[in-house]
Amino acid sequence: MNMKIVLLSATGAILLAASAAAQDISGPGFVITLKNGSTIRGRTLARDDTSGKLRLIMTETGSRQPKSYAMIAMEDADAIKASTADTESILIKVRGGSELRCKEFGLGPDRVTVKIGTSSRVEVPWDQIESISFGP
Repeated sequence: MNMKIVLLSATGAILLAASAAAQDISGPGFVITLKNGSTIRGRTLARDDTSGKLRLIMTETGSRQPKSYAMIAMEDADAIKASTADTESILIKVRGGSELRCKEFGLGPDRVTVKIGTSSRVEVPWDQIESISFGP
C-alpha cells in the first residue's frame, strides 16, 4: 500500500514538473496572471459564450489548429499582458470594424477593460469583441 502511494506521488511530481517546464517556454504571446500568483502563456485567447471561461491556446499545429489549450475561469484570472516588450501588442477587434491595441487588459464577467497608454482605459462588453489576438 505504501509503495502505491509513493509511486502515485512520484508520478504526480513528474507531471507537475513537466507542465511547469512547458509553461516556461518564452516567446511572444499572452501571459495570464492568475490570482494564486501563477502564470500561463499562450498565443490565442477566446471566451466560451456558454460557460464564460477563457480558452487560451498554448500550442498550434502547422495549420494553426489548436494543439494544446487551457480553460480558465474568469474569476481566477487577475490580468492579461503581452509577454514581450515594445514590438508586440494585443489586438482586440470590436464588432463594427474598430480595433484596440494594448499591452494589458483586465477581465470582468461582462466586459474587458483595455489599458491604453499609461492612464487611459476603455471598457468593451464581451459580446462586442470579435477576436483577441497577439502580434506586431
